[in-house]
Amino acid sequence: MEADGGGATDLYAVARGHDDVGRFGEALATYRRLLRLLEESSGEPRLRARALLGAAHCVYEAQGDLDGAMRLLDDAEAVSREHDLGTELIAVQGQRGLLWLRAGDVARARAELDRAEPRLDREPSRDAAVLLLNRGALNLDAGDVAAAERDLAASSAHAAAIGDRSVEGKALHNLGYAHFLRGDLPLALRRMSEATDAFAHEGPQSVALVDRSRVLYEAGLVREAAEALDAAAAALEQDGAAVDLAHVRLDTARCLLQLRRHDQALRAARAAREAFVEQSNTQWALRAELVELEAELGTLVSDGDVGDCPRVLRRAGEIAELAHGLAPGLVAVPARILQADAAVLAGELDVARTALAAARTDSSVALSVRIQRQVVAARLAFAAGDRRRGLAAVRRGHALLSSHRAHLGSVDAVTAAALHGARLAIADVEAAFGTGRPAAVFDAVERGRATFAGAGRVRPPADPETADLVERARRELEASLAEEALADRESHLAEARRLQEAARRRAWLDGGSRGAPRPATARRVREALRGGAPQVTVASLVLLHGAVHAVVVDVTGDRLVRLADWDEVAEQVRRVRADLGVLSNALIPEPLRAAAAASVGRALGRLDGMLLGPLHVTGDLHLVARDLLLTVPWAALPSRRGRRTVVNSWLDLRAGAPPRRSDRALVVAGPGLLASHEEAGLVAGAWDDVVLLRGEDATCAATSGRLAGVGIVHLAAHGTHEPDNPLFSSVRLADGPLFAHELDGTDLAGAVVVLSACEVGRSSSRVGGEPLGLTSVLLRHGAGAVIAAVAPLRDDVALRVMPALHAGLREGLRPGQALARAVADEPEPVPLVCFGPLVV
Repeated sequence: MEADGGGATDLYAVARGHDDVGRFGEALATYRRLLRLLEESSGEPRLRARALLGAAHCVYEAQGDLDGAMRLLDDAEAVSREHDLGTELIAVQGQRGLLWLRAGDVARARAELDRAEPRLDREPSRDAAVLLLNRGALNLDAGDVAAAERDLAASSAHAAAIGDRSVEGKALHNLGYAHFLRGDLPLALRRMSEATDAFAHEGPQSVALVDRSRVLYEAGLVREAAEALDAAAAALEQDGAAVDLAHVRLDTARCLLQLRRHDQALRAARAAREAFVEQSNTQWALRAELVELEAELGTLVSDGDVGDCPRVLRRAGEIAELAHGLAPGLVAVPARILQADAAVLAGELDVARTALAAARTDSSVALSVRIQRQVVAARLAFAAGDRRRGLAAVRRGHALLSSHRAHLGSVDAVTAAALHGARLAIADVEAAFGTGRPAAVFDAVERGRATFAGAGRVRPPADPETADLVERARRELEASLAEEALADRESHLAEARRLQEAARRRAWLDGGSRGAPRPATARRVREALRGGAPQVTVASLVLLHGAVHAVVVDVTGDRLVRLADWDEVAEQVRRVRADLGVLSNALIPEPLRAAAAASVGRALGRLDGMLLGPLHVTGDLHLVARDLLLTVPWAALPSRRGRRTVVNSWLDLRAGAPPRRSDRALVVAGPGLLASHEEAGLVAGAWDDVVLLRGEDATCAATSGRLAGVGIVHLAAHGTHEPDNPLFSSVRLADGPLFAHELDGTDLAGAVVVLSACEVGRSSSRVGGEPLGLTSVLLRHGAGAVIAAVAPLRDDVALRVMPALHAGLREGLRPGQALARAVADEPEPVPLVCFGPLVV
């Protein structure tokens, strides 16, 4: 049978079509069929070279057979040289370089890609564009961002000149990744998103998802990174892309490590290692084994059993010695850091010093690795009794985190990035506890908390697309309320969640304009109290090793008190929340109400005895707390009745701040509450300069548009805290929910905000420990106080308490004082809490 030129060309087009969209198994079968057809004819050398190139690519991607792929490339090179096919020779060299890069041999990859340099200045071609794309990827892996940007810009120019939008899109996407390596995560995500949107129809998006996941990982958005990897894995499994799938499993393992799911991380890393071994990819197999060891060490630390640390440190050292192909920041440096970490735990401090000295890092190394090096350096110094050197490492780590945080604009991104500081904060606090000095503990805790406190930007950028997404989400939620059928209701809710997530992702693209606030120290706080608030006691609550501790600072000095076991405290907090939920129901029978009231009274008494009794505070109290402790109705504890109590998640010290920025008030009543209109009218009556929005006037736009400049904000509305998506916690107004997300960037400096709504005082903790919810967003943007409920708030209670609260504010009482007076005579506990800074 003779080769039909047209038929062979058509067959090649079919094979390339499968190849371009990642269906490597089908592509390989078609390339092989084409090669058999071409063997029967001595013609078509160019097509034969192309078929060999395609087959080589698919053999590696589908089967991980590097040797087999290289043999096919040798054949393609022979054909190209025999027939003087210069363009195909560039393609061979580019393909060979890519395979060496994928196999972890950077030196061979660079040598092969550089061989084609003299030919790259000729006529623009797809092969030159692809080779430059691959060399740009190599330079990205090696941390040479400037060289990568030159190659990727040239690749994009070649591709644009010949109209190859697929390669152009990949080059632009990788240029976005270069911004990530330069430390600008929002710009990286923006450029990658633009490339994906512009070229989404040009080929498979699995590789783009993987790159995006790595940027999200470094941003601290680990759950979102894992979701992107899951989507990529599903596509790659379907396409039979074995090599890429192994990389996805490895990246998934790294995400699971950050989420503290050590067993799952171990399984994912092991699966990746086995796949790399099967592909004869020894360097990436070492990288996967390193993640296995990290998971094993995490399990040992969690279990409190460090007896196996010597095995981990020995193997980590061996991996560092064997890692010669990949960039040092990928294997050798993390291996040395892990070796040092395990050595500190094993008490082999000399080994740790040697390993850490070999772990040299610069800006080309991922932020997470650079932070971990400072964590281990601090722990090593503390273990050796050198506190000065340990604190220096802690401060270097916080400097890295602060520099990173300065690029982040949205509250979502700022709070997510705190994940990278969690281990640094733990090392700092543990060492401070070891000194026995209360001031050292206080300072260590606040160093960690302040790094990711506050807002990321002064004001949000105008983004019509985000505004449209939020508005559509609002309409979907409102539509769900009108549906009687469960399936229809769920359909609207699912679409609302999709739109909310899209809006949230767009916010990640915004850059920052604010740095981290200055952390408070025990000395500064004590001096501030002596100068302006001698009646205030500050108590910073710290959870460490299963117990709640308090660092107490007042004008007389400071002290460290162990309060209670965390499990006992958590049980009482959950009981209080459940009982308050029962009491909020006005329709329950009186016997059930009496039982719930007695139960909540007992639980509040126990919490009071465990958490505040040992502190012996009789005056004003400023509490700093995290996690579940932020949901305690502190003002309802028996010892705090009638006494000013203010709570925050970090010590936000504001010296000389007025009680509020003005007496202009905004009062808003949402729909669906029996007494909200009456409550709003009574509250508005307390103020002379007031805007009252009720009925159809109380829209989201009217409310958010009037926040600037007012000193008092009162929202009487249904409230919802969304634990799974806290930035879309909301209060319901005339046209739907007003989301916390919409208030990100609003100037609330000095405003007192009263949320007469259920549960919007609650927050959800990110993986790194940062609280997120409607109240936390308001505080991050400067609110002088936010008074909100941490449990359901009954309408009749709000109707009594809120006018009294505003009367106190009008008289000039501080928000915490006004709240304490307003609820003092209530017969049942009121779940309102005053959140805010320490104002002296």
